[in-house]
Amino acid sequence: MKTGDKKSNYKDEILKHLSSTNFMDPKHSNFFHGRIYRNSNPPAPEITWESSDPPRCDHGAPDWLTATEYTDTESVFQDKVEWLMALLKISSKTVVYTGAGISTAAGVEQAARGGQKSVGCSTDAQPTITHCVIAALREKGLIHSWIQQNHDGLPQKAGYPQEDIVEIHGSWYDPSNPVVCYDGNLKDGQHQKMKEAADSADLVLVLGTSLSGLNSDRVAKDPARRSLHGNSLGTVIINLQQTQQDGISTLRIFAQTDQVFSSLLEKLKLPLVPIPKFSPVTKALIPYDKNGKRSQTKKMYLDLSNNQKVKLNPDHNCQGAKQPGYLHIGSDKAITHRGIKRQPGPGHGRVVRYSHSQCGWLLEVEGVSMLLGGWWLDAAAKGEVEYVPVINMEPQVVGM
Repeated sequence: MKTGDKKSNYKDEILKHLSSTNFMDPKHSNFFHGRIYRNSNPPAPEITWESSDPPRCDHGAPDWLTATEYTDTESVFQDKVEWLMALLKISSKTVVYTGAGISTAAGVEQAARGGQKSVGCSTDAQPTITHCVIAALREKGLIHSWIQQNHDGLPQKAGYPQEDIVEIHGSWYDPSNPVVCYDGNLKDGQHQKMKEAADSADLVLVLGTSLSGLNSDRVAKDPARRSLHGNSLGTVIINLQQTQQDGISTLRIFAQTDQVFSSLLEKLKLPLVPIPKFSPVTKALIPYDKNGKRSQTKKMYLDLSNNQKVKLNPDHNCQGAKQPGYLHIGSDKAITHRGIKRQPGPGHGRVVRYSHSQCGWLLEVEGVSMLLGGWWLDAAAKGEVEYVPVINMEPQVVGM
């Protein structure tokens, strides 16, 4: 039998099993492990940090769900990583859906309660082993898209390309897509990309998120529902805490994501993608029109030299995001924030300088500071992204 046939038969067996295995309630003997475990009943994970409070203070939770953290026993952990590796190899499209839990090791704070203490890093944070291994998995063709709840730019700093990341809740590194407040609206196109990922994923890896009921949680839930009909491999959840959606999971791993992905890297014998050193080049000819949209017929220069005048892409989300500090951008009235009254403006500004510590260009836009990731210019020069967040005030356009 050919290797491809063996792989197909193995996948068919998994899909058949999942289609005959219902979602589990918290009392199920394999609730801590996932629906892929058939009649075996591995030992439950050990409690490593105990709490009687819910995972988040800003979201409700069922009575059984607390912020308590668990860790799988060593033998169970190794078995689960083997399962994870097998699922990655047979998946036709794998989507990663991540929350703040994968960045706490980098010092970035999270909203959820937990035993881990962050050190308050933000734009100076560096990628973790999890970010780096996911970039390597994409390079190998085992990861196809990343739905990112976080705003920290750590995937890109690890070498994961901007064009395959959906920064659903905004980004510190995209001034046209600022961090979206809870009462804000997603940037145009982000919801559709998230929906497409939820609709087309064969396998979803959920990492470091409490799955507390956000609209984007459908990325985890929809493929799991399809697995009930044998139409997908479903969802793998990797988190120290339990989540409301644990019962839908194909595979449930209780461990630090860095531990999981270090072990996975070793088992797959994959080389890490070198962490990129972003070029100090500040000007490039890019295949985009004067509004910053990718074009087949036009090109323009994007000059990010110090003091160059720039403006936000006209499709920016400063109004939709509802960040108080940016609400005057695109407004028709003055906005007062923290005692400072700012006049309305369309999003004009200048490049201040490139910051190596923050991996991006510092901008001043309508009197406030913004940041453009250092990877954007190279990605735009290659025509890899749909839009550029900023353009020059008077761009030099080439082509008809």
